Amino acid sequence: MTSFISAAQSCPLCQQANTCAMEQGLAIDACWCAKQALDMPSVIAQYKANSSLVDLADNQCICQSCMAKLVQQSAIEPVDIYFP
Repeated sequence: MTSFISAAQSCPLCQQANTCAMEQGLAIDACWCAKQALDMPSVIAQYKANSSLVDLADNQCICQSCMAKLVQQSAIEPVDIYFP
């Protein structure tokens, strides 16, 4: 049996599951991104400003693996607390 991941549940960069808690019906504080010491929207905004490969919506979720790759490529500094 083949299972399909909806567009909202898949990472637009690698097409794997983004494991977004909100897409699973949970609160944002249950999501992996809310537990990070980085301002995730800033990382994504910097990627969007420097890349024309993928058109990301402002509120598009990406997976934790791709986020780690973007962080390595960016100059974003950790913040004390991130509030999505």
